Amino acid sequence: MDPFELLKKDHQAVSTLFERIEAATGSAKLGIFQQIKGELELHTHIEEVIFYPALEKANQTRDLTLEAYEEHKVVKELLGELDAAGTVTDEWKAKLTVLKENVEHHVDEEENELFDKANDVLTGEEAESLGDRMQAEKVKRGGSVPATETSTEKPGLLRKLANALGVGKSSQKTTRTASKKKSTKKKTAKKSGKTPATSASVASAKSRSSKRRSRTEKSRKSVKATSRSKSARKRTVAKARAGSAARKGVAKKTGRRR
Repeated sequence: MDPFELLKKDHQAVSTLFERIEAATGSAKLGIFQQIKGELELHTHIEEVIFYPALEKANQTRDLTLEAYEEHKVVKELLGELDAAGTVTDEWKAKLTVLKENVEHHVDEEENELFDKANDVLTGEEAESLGDRMQAEKVKRGGSVPATETSTEKPGLLRKLANALGVGKSSQKTTRTASKKKSTKKKTAKKSGKTPATSASVASAKSRSSKRRSRTEKSRKSVKATSRSKSARKRTVAKARAGSAARKGVAKKTGRRR
């Protein structure tokens, strides 16, 4: 089981519940809050017992993991205070908003920072083992897991053949390798302060460059044409002056002869 996908599905489930509780009123809010509380308590439990311990010793993930522990403490305190209140008041709603903001911040750091670094720290086998243990712990505590993982049906002939040939494992390794490549690209982009260019932006940049070259070429041609025109005018004036001088000289000679 991919541990990162499992945790992301938990995050999405809680996010959906927060959307529902905002639209609910009265006792319905309290009912949805209990669902949020249950999801968050189970989620923080499997992270603290299984996921974080596997990451807190590595230099790349230690600081983020320790921060995550502290963020969990804040979330647990807010859950306890909201649960103890028992009624929906303005103060209760304000505290719920604070809980939502803390959870969103925690999720953002996990998905955009911790998971990327954890993917580098853990080998494929270690990640798979963590995912399996986290899933088993969720089932043990009554939590839900993806339908494809809970099926009790025996694998069919094709599935058995795929397992024997290692097709499934190969696919998982390929997916994880692709994920690491994407993670590396993200880190490189962050360090350089640039984002990877999309095909559309590249095409747009080429178009703008082509237009600039076209304008520059037109400007150069215009300058050359103007220069040629000026030179032609100068030559014409020079010829006219020379002709005039020649005529004057002839006139003078003719006058003296007479």
